[in-house]
Amino acid sequence: MSQGRPQRFYAVLVTGGSEANVAAIIAERARVLGLDIKSITVPPRVKGYVIIEAHDPGDVFEAIRGLRHVKRRRPILLKPEEVIKLAVPEVEVPDIKPGQTVEIVAGAFKGMRAKVVEVNKSKGSVTVALVEPFFRATATIPLDEVRPLEEGE
Repeated sequence: MSQGRPQRFYAVLVTGGSEANVAAIIAERARVLGLDIKSITVPPRVKGYVIIEAHDPGDVFEAIRGLRHVKRRRPILLKPEEVIKLAVPEVEVPDIKPGQTVEIVAGAFKGMRAKVVEVNKSKGSVTVALVEPFFRATATIPLDEVRPLEEGE
């Protein structure tokens, strides 16, 4: 295998929705043919691409040659910064503070209003005290399941 040469990332354009299947086929081909492919990634936010990490572009060409769902036979060379940006999912976290009133938009308490007791951004969760007249409870739920309410709501 190659020593001293930098790893490179290649984006392969594939049919949308078949990214996981193409990645599995490429992984199997790399194993069977002994290609020097280090990793295969399906970016969560970008539809229609599979990212392959390899030293030699010839190994990438060999891995995708003749595959049905590959749309473009020539892979696109990516910079490592671009790969990191594509591979890490971007989560939009609402600005929620303790004492704020929120509406629960998913899960078992969907549609209920609650008062925020604690926000744990590292875990992506929020502890709320439900303020429904007939149902009082405290629950810890994911941050993406709450929506901050305006003062007038």
